[in-house]
Amino acid sequence: MLPLAPGTFPSADADKLGAQASLLKEHTTQQEETTWRHGTDTEQNGANMGTQRWPKSLHSQGEALLGGIRAIGQKKGAVDRRFIRGIGTWTVYRRDIHRFVEFLQRAGMRDLRQAQRVSGFVRTYIAGRGQTLRDAGGSFQTLEREISALTKLSHALDVYAERHGGESAADIRTVLSEEKAQWRTELAARSGGYTTRAYPDPEGLYAAIPDGGLRLQAKLMGETGCRAEGVGAPARGSNPLTVANLLGMGTDPVSGEAAGRITVQEKGGKHTEHFLKPETYRELEAHIAEHGQLLSPYRTFLRAVEAAARATGQYAPGRGTHGLKHSFAQSRMHEAVESGLSHEEAKQAVAAEIAHNRMDSVDVYLR
Repeated sequence: MLPLAPGTFPSADADKLGAQASLLKEHTTQQEETTWRHGTDTEQNGANMGTQRWPKSLHSQGEALLGGIRAIGQKKGAVDRRFIRGIGTWTVYRRDIHRFVEFLQRAGMRDLRQAQRVSGFVRTYIAGRGQTLRDAGGSFQTLEREISALTKLSHALDVYAERHGGESAADIRTVLSEEKAQWRTELAARSGGYTTRAYPDPEGLYAAIPDGGLRLQAKLMGETGCRAEGVGAPARGSNPLTVANLLGMGTDPVSGEAAGRITVQEKGGKHTEHFLKPETYRELEAHIAEHGQLLSPYRTFLRAVEAAARATGQYAPGRGTHGLKHSFAQSRMHEAVESGLSHEEAKQAVAAEIAHNRMDSVDVYLR
């Protein structure tokens, strides 16, 4: 059977697959669950998967492979870096992998251990997912998460091959890397059509704001994910940034690079710490040294941002100053994933920086 044509991923199928993945344990026999569930004990004891009967069901094969890299609750550095340690990451990646497995099943695949053959289907699958997201106005971050999930599947195949013999999954990662580079460009370009609230060119927007203080406030929002009230432009009352908000230089926990540290008070009186580019931090220090504070009326700040958006071709009704927060969330998410965090770890980091307690709140900013 030939691979399915790109773009054939109706939402109804996606919903069914999500339900199928979540109920998979109920459909897997107790014997398979016992035989194929692998975690840290398996790695330590060297249990031989090759001596067990390989499941016939493609979804059960996926469970078998994923079980080989399951290390829930283990500390970073204590297990192979290819393993999955977080339950949130496990849940999300497992769902995405079973969606891919369903695609392989419909395409006629019978054995997931045939890594070379699987790699031949990966490009078609990712191309279809990318086209679907592009047509629906979806974000690159969604596709990036799915690529991360399939990368973990490739690691699971390698772990299996190392233990029992078999094909390397290196070609799968090569295809995923190539598709990731292509779709990052295509889906990012889609932002120019205002399918996302984020500004596609925040740097250009900053440069188009003539007033130095207002320009600095826009930079702070775009680099930290603060709300307007956190950068000295509250809709009500007064909340200026002063020398008390400056915490000096430190290290960005995501990038590991030098960064300026500030603390701000936002919605509900919540205090949060943020990291700035060193040059932006020095600019903030200089502004406060000269003026004593950074403060502006919200409406003045909003008008400046919208005027700059119009001047740079980025204006859309409703985008306003909050679009800068969306820009931060999307760029920070990408930076966190590129630095080695799992998709769920990256979401948790971004959630903390944009002052949201729930990870699922971040999804609003990533669309």
